[in-house]
Amino acid sequence: MSKALALSLLIAVIALPTGSQAQRVASAADLRYCAQLSDLYIRYVGRSEHGPSAPVKPDVNGGVALAKCHEGDAAASIPILERKLLNAGFTLPPRG
Repeated sequence: MSKALALSLLIAVIALPTGSQAQRVASAADLRYCAQLSDLYIRYVGRSEHGPSAPVKPDVNGGVALAKCHEGDAAASIPILERKLLNAGFTLPPRG
């Protein structure tokens, strides 16, 4: 699923209309960072300890952040995903 998410984000980055080169670079960097956070969240925080087939208690805020990241709204999703990962004891990946 993380490869599909990364591919979707890449397509969104290419399709996004932006005004200047600086905005495109910042937006692309934010989307890449958002994809990294999403991958970590899905892999480690959003799964049950009992394996991928075990029922997982849904985390509404985490799900919304993943959806917003998938839609290209990195500004709204990054702070939520960072907080969820930090609260779970993870070190955040380097940004940029």
